[in-house]
Amino acid sequence: MTELTRRNFGKQAFKWGGALSMLTALNFPSIAQAFDYLEPIKKNPMLKKDGLGHALKSLFMTYDSTSPYPHKFNETITKAHLRGLQFFTEKGLGKEYAEHYVITMRPIFSMIGNIVQKKGPDKGLYVMFERTTCSYQLFERINIKEGERSFPCPYKGSLENCKKYLGGFTLEWKDVCNTWCIPTWKGFAKDLGIKIAVQTGEECSVKLA
Repeated sequence: MTELTRRNFGKQAFKWGGALSMLTALNFPSIAQAFDYLEPIKKNPMLKKDGLGHALKSLFMTYDSTSPYPHKFNETITKAHLRGLQFFTEKGLGKEYAEHYVITMRPIFSMIGNIVQKKGPDKGLYVMFERTTCSYQLFERINIKEGERSFPCPYKGSLENCKKYLGGFTLEWKDVCNTWCIPTWKGFAKDLGIKIAVQTGEECSVKLA
């Protein structure tokens, strides 16, 4: 793993290339003034948030960690979901676990349901995926089409790593799809007042039905 400190992170990011925005966030005033074309970036309030530099450093260090396997930004959330699903499946409560997750999200989706009804069902997919932090922190990318969202399965590789490097995981990939992904997505859709069809696999697809 590359050794990083708060002092050398900005310097290294500039040297590695392709990370000018990262460096700008870490040393914003001086760097932004040096490049006139960064004027729009200077006006972005997101770059003035406290802790942004630490967040970007954490993201880099996560992807820089390749032992015993390449790590990803969504590893914590996927492992948390898988640990919970493993536990409740062992207790015969896998179905209830997914239902409870939907219930915890219900106040948000129910509140937005009226907006979806006014703006159309595709707005429901927007709310479920690219607009929801629970989703864009989970999926590496979300492909957007009218009436459809698709994305790489975030759980397959994580489950393989859990079974190889951690003890106590007996879940199969199909269990995650059928007991967790499909029920939670369909539960969210129901609370938003839309109907969806779900296809799971290496690349998952959620379409309006």
